[in-house]
Amino acid sequence: MSLTIEDVVPQDRREEVLAAAAECFMRRGYEQTSMDDVADMLGATKGRVYHHFRSKPELFFEVYRRAMAILMHAVEPITRRGGSAGERLGGMARAHTLAMMETRSFQRSLTLGVDLYRFGHTGPEHKAALEELMSLRFVYEDLYRDTFAAGLADGTLEVSDPSLAMRTLLGALNWVAVWYTPRPGETRAHRERLADEIVETVLGGYRARR
Repeated sequence: MSLTIEDVVPQDRREEVLAAAAECFMRRGYEQTSMDDVADMLGATKGRVYHHFRSKPELFFEVYRRAMAILMHAVEPITRRGGSAGERLGGMARAHTLAMMETRSFQRSLTLGVDLYRFGHTGPEHKAALEELMSLRFVYEDLYRDTFAAGLADGTLEVSDPSLAMRTLLGALNWVAVWYTPRPGETRAHRERLADEIVETVLGGYRARR
């Protein structure tokens, strides 16, 4: 199932704050983004932001949760399809890549979240929230690890270590959210073709040679 930003970011006021915050975090990073920046992005007062979120960490954590929900919604159903593990992995990678392009402001928060978790740029009071965010990430990564393992078992994928394969695959696909910029007049068909090219390039080294 394909997913676009309109599917996951309905335009009510709280969601508008989230979307503005995601854009700010993408452009400025976590440290350099303030609640004032989010309000400016909205063209609203800071009070409107604080009405929905009490602090910048709380706002960022919700952006991160939304990014993970987008990915899980797009990818998890594909893991339950029939066919070979190699075919499922291709579908999963394609859905992930489209999400990187179509909800990139949210998806850029995933790297920021890992940095916050590893380097402690938030206070100790936020440790439990960061642990929760990382657990969401680990559940998502397990979908790919398990699919690589299944592909090794059914002979459709050639990998020596499913965990390493998962990390290198997602590392390559996640980078799409960094370098991709929509072109004027671009349609979803353009993005789908680009996603197909990316997946074919990245997955080529994992497919079994028959």
